[in-house]
Amino acid sequence: MNRSASIRLLWGILLTVLLVRLGTLGLYPLMDTSEARYAEIARKMLASNDWITPMFDHGVPFWGKPPLSFWLQALSMQVFGINEFASRFSSWLMHVASCLLIVHFASRERSLQVGLTAAIIYSTCSLGFLASGAVLTDSALAFALLLAHVGLWRGLVHADRGWALVGFFGLGLGLLAKGPLALVLITLPAALWLALTGHWRRLLSLPWLPGIALMLAVALPWYWLAEQKTPGFLKYFIVGEHFSRYVISNWQGDLYGSAHAQPLAMIWLHLLGGLLPWALFLPLLVKERSTLQGQREYFIFILAWALSTPLFFTLSTNILWTYVLPALPAWALLLADVICQKIRAIVIAAVALALPITGCLIIISGQLSDRPQNQKDMVALWKAQQPAAPGDLIYLGTRSYSAEFYSAGWARNTKQLQQLPLSQDFYLVRRQASMPLDIPASVTCARVGQANASGLYYCGVKSQ
Repeated sequence: MNRSASIRLLWGILLTVLLVRLGTLGLYPLMDTSEARYAEIARKMLASNDWITPMFDHGVPFWGKPPLSFWLQALSMQVFGINEFASRFSSWLMHVASCLLIVHFASRERSLQVGLTAAIIYSTCSLGFLASGAVLTDSALAFALLLAHVGLWRGLVHADRGWALVGFFGLGLGLLAKGPLALVLITLPAALWLALTGHWRRLLSLPWLPGIALMLAVALPWYWLAEQKTPGFLKYFIVGEHFSRYVISNWQGDLYGSAHAQPLAMIWLHLLGGLLPWALFLPLLVKERSTLQGQREYFIFILAWALSTPLFFTLSTNILWTYVLPALPAWALLLADVICQKIRAIVIAAVALALPITGCLIIISGQLSDRPQNQKDMVALWKAQQPAAPGDLIYLGTRSYSAEFYSAGWARNTKQLQQLPLSQDFYLVRRQASMPLDIPASVTCARVGQANASGLYYCGVKSQ
């Protein structure tokens, strides 16, 4: 296959994968916990018209994350309605923007073939494919840091003032996506590259004053407004989310969930899992590393970028696998270089389409819709009962963000039967058959249906 045909094939693969992902955004329900929780926070933002403080619950501010991803999701819901497609669309849009940036960057530094292959790898590795159509805050950070890394490279190596300012703008977005972590994840690779190349004087070529001013102009107003609106935010977010969460394995100060304690260095296994199936080509990258050093400064920069995120989280045990997402564009660029030299385009196509095809088959089979974390069917069952017998929807035990989203905030939970609304009729969801249902004698409950292993009961209050 000649070069022109290979380029056309690679463009076709990339566009196919992106369109398939777009077409599947609304074909499966939101799942508890993280995806439905973030979608519900965005829905509350839109419903309350409060664009400063994301709300975890009515009257309870969500201090765990800055608002960039919630802003984008809420705007999407404003355009497309409150549904799964709108909730996930902003992640897909940021992924597409990331792919175009990867192609542009690699085309200028390596070749168009490498750029297209890198974008395909990023789009079809397990974590990249999932994140391109999931309600996550990591997608916004990954795009912001990609912008920052490209701007940093162009500013340091090519003295490109315009792109350097774009990099500072990306850091501002990063501060709005995840906070000061963005500064850490750009400083580490920059320091490694400068130390290994000795180009410290190139720092002087960066537009520091206008760049920092731009970064602060993007992010600082929201931080100030958020602290003024809900005092205590900065202390919890900076100290709790960025220090305590990192160093304390079972951090008990989490206001919105529980710590994710994992073994030391688990982030590297998450990286391998996130890169599958392309992780299978990592031995080729090691074997052919000498061929990459024809452009030594570029290779060191991309490698430092690829390693910085997992290195930073190596000593943290409170992690999730999505934390490696900002490193995946760099790994895709490294792998693309050797794959383009050693692997035929038709083989790249076969590997690239494996995961999207598998994902489509899973969606078609309905396995995602049948999971207990999905409460869409339960809410639909509750809504169907309302004309004949209206009543609130109450979950016994664990809170269901999925139910809150699909019921437009009507669903709520209680962990104690004493908190049930015994003055009026209501619907009770029993998540597990083994869950005790010791309802007070003043209430009679009758099962009206079941959805995804959960039972729905209509509970009527006896007249006195």
